[in-house]
Amino acid sequence: MTTQLASLAGRAVVVLMTLLWMGTVQAARYVIDQQETRTTYETRYLGFIPVRGVFERMTGVLSYEPGKPIGEREAAIHVIIDATSLKPTNFDNESKRRMLRGPQFFDVDRFPTIEFKSSRFRYDAGKLIAIDGEITLLGVARTATLKVSKSSCETALPSRPARCTASTELTVKRFDFGMKSWSATVSDDVTIAVELVAVLLPGDERPKPASGAPKDATN
Repeated sequence: MTTQLASLAGRAVVVLMTLLWMGTVQAARYVIDQQETRTTYETRYLGFIPVRGVFERMTGVLSYEPGKPIGEREAAIHVIIDATSLKPTNFDNESKRRMLRGPQFFDVDRFPTIEFKSSRFRYDAGKLIAIDGEITLLGVARTATLKVSKSSCETALPSRPARCTASTELTVKRFDFGMKSWSATVSDDVTIAVELVAVLLPGDERPKPASGAPKDATN
């Protein structure tokens, strides 16, 4: 029941976010493709044993105009990870799932989502390298930076809509969010990586590339 409610809530949030942005943001609007986007986490046990897993559901909205000059893109992103969809990918069993989802770690019954809102997109020589913003985990908000190792935006094809993709990751200090259980054996650092795919919303026209820019802009 908790998972179903979180899934419904996630879809409702995307609809609400989209409606709000339609009235306030002029840049092209994209929605996170939940089937293609992959969100993982990793920390360390005893300093060297990796503890890995996935969040199987994430929703969100991206506002971006890759064809425009950097200063005119009005870039913004708001994503919501469904923490109830957490699933370990090594040493997986039901007791471990309950522990990670329980009050010692992600406490998903009380805090079913992890949220990131951007404040600034940073570029180097025209290439997107980072997204500054705020992450909310366990009800606590902290500034954070998504490192972007690669990104691209592609025009529509007969088989799919226009889309933007990015490989991103951020590392948080879990103690800063009150997640202090097993502090002697489990690392303070938790890395969240997102292989993001966002598709252009129906009805949004693809902006034409700026003069001299390729049609498939990679930034």
